[in-house]
Amino acid sequence: MPNQSENYIKNAAMQGNHAPCTSALNTPVQYANRQHQYYAKRTAQFIKARAQYASDFVQADVQGLVLDDFYKYVSTYIRFSDIASQSATGTKSVDDVKVILFQEPTIDYFPIGAKLQTMGSTWLCTNPSNISSVHATAIVQRCNAAYSLYDYYGNILTEPIVVEKVTMASNDNSNPQNLVLMEGYFNVTCQLNENTRQLGQNQRIILGSKAYHITGFTDFIQEFTGDYDSVHVLRFSIRIEEPHPDDDLINHIANGANFSFSAQLSGADKLNVGNTAQIAATFIKNGDEVESTEEYPLTWLWTSSDSTVAEVDANGNVTAKTAGNAVITATLQENTAISASIEITVEGAAHEPYVAYTSAIPQYIRQYMSATLTAAYFESGLPTEQSITWTYSGAESDNYTAQESGNTVTITCLGADDTPLTVTAMCAGQSASVEIKLEGY
Repeated sequence: MPNQSENYIKNAAMQGNHAPCTSALNTPVQYANRQHQYYAKRTAQFIKARAQYASDFVQADVQGLVLDDFYKYVSTYIRFSDIASQSATGTKSVDDVKVILFQEPTIDYFPIGAKLQTMGSTWLCTNPSNISSVHATAIVQRCNAAYSLYDYYGNILTEPIVVEKVTMASNDNSNPQNLVLMEGYFNVTCQLNENTRQLGQNQRIILGSKAYHITGFTDFIQEFTGDYDSVHVLRFSIRIEEPHPDDDLINHIANGANFSFSAQLSGADKLNVGNTAQIAATFIKNGDEVESTEEYPLTWLWTSSDSTVAEVDANGNVTAKTAGNAVITATLQENTAISASIEITVEGAAHEPYVAYTSAIPQYIRQYMSATLTAAYFESGLPTEQSITWTYSGAESDNYTAQESGNTVTITCLGADDTPLTVTAMCAGQSASVEIKLEGY
């Protein structure tokens, strides 16, 4: 009398040589013609029922499981298995390369380049075995280094990477007597994403206390032939080089000293009780004003050191309450390390007229770049329409131009100057001055 397994084989044979897998939920459309062996379904059912008793599973946050959002993390359970034997002379640790198995039977596909995070480390899928396997498995490598960079708002990001060997490899034509710069290299594998694409432009990376030059930038290895959207892995080599003077070795960012992120506030700093004025916040990136866009919005969080003296709302509108002093601070929500403050003096009676700048004042202007300054004459704490007169001193006149238009002046830097440019706005016997450094390349 045939047993249950024999009946299963007989039924499968009657339907064709291979029974298609119908239980998977995350199989890509490219696998539509994929077939499974006779025992595929029964093996998957066995794993679902028994695997949890045979091995320890760990919780992990995994990418690549959502077909229309490759970079989205999903929480699931995986099993780790060693694939290398321990060796005292090996260049890879046993705990750096693993085979993984997913507990969830609906996970039938795990793409190359996807990351998973568990037990304090990030792992990168470097060799999936989705096509021939009954259950989704893959070889993953532990990311043993990190590439640091600034995001759009100045936050420091760290992108995990895999350095293939812990010892430097060497070319056949390398010179062993070169003791200043070794001609060896490391091979690096990482995920291709918005962060790592910048390596193709910068072509340099800081790892530890050393700088490296990038060669062999390979960002075109496709999972499905002809489908550029399936490129999710990046490989390149790095060769040691002397650090540049503008490298940030503390934060491990190549050419990091060339980046600057700050905030500035402008507006009236004197108010009478009951008056309201708006303070404007400006995000300064690499010396230039940055405007809020739909892709990169700028959101400011406003606070007052003493709301009984001066109260500020979510739009930077300041209302004078009682006589005294209060510090108004704007913090960039997208990077809370970026903030600026202005001290507001609230008087009970009308104060003397004064001149104040109503635009952001840059600390410096780079060569062939421009900055626009605006000032106003204030009476009773409110701006008037009276004309401003501009004067300039300090820096040599050959190193800048000043194009005036009423109460606005545009300064263009033509060359570097050791002495800052002093710009003075005057009206009705009152004046206000600022210093701006002129920088070259």
